[in-house]
Amino acid sequence: MQKLIVTMTFTAAFAFAQTATADKIEIDDLKAKQGELAAKLPAAAKKTVSYKKDIKPLFDKSCLNCHGPKKRPKGKFRIDTRELALKGGSEGVSIVPGKSDKSALINYIAYQVVDFEMPPEGKKDYPKLTKDQVGLVRAWIDQGAKFDN
Repeated sequence: MQKLIVTMTFTAAFAFAQTATADKIEIDDLKAKQGELAAKLPAAAKKTVSYKKDIKPLFDKSCLNCHGPKKRPKGKFRIDTRELALKGGSEGVSIVPGKSDKSALINYIAYQVVDFEMPPEGKKDYPKLTKDQVGLVRAWIDQGAKFDN
């Protein structure tokens, strides 16, 4: 009986892991599949978004420790100034002002790209953004990705 329970538990966990990974793509496929991924993204917020009030607090809490000025940024991507954020990192441009559906940053924070989930799972001090927060970042990018410090 114990063997059956252990086998069933392992099988269920394996099936769940496969489903979770099946919803994600590899980084090499991102450009080709961005259109179909966009349909699965949380909707952009319907309000005017302020970088200072809405976006900076999210980035401060979940992103800047690794993608800010304090240390060599992961993936060579910095998000603490507009110039650096728009420049992109080792995987290319991450923010396309006016086009959140073409901005890889959105795919990363929506956990759609394998090994590029931002912030990475297991970083308990840096919380994953909620669907509403991803929607705010989408709206911010759609509205020009302005840094209104």
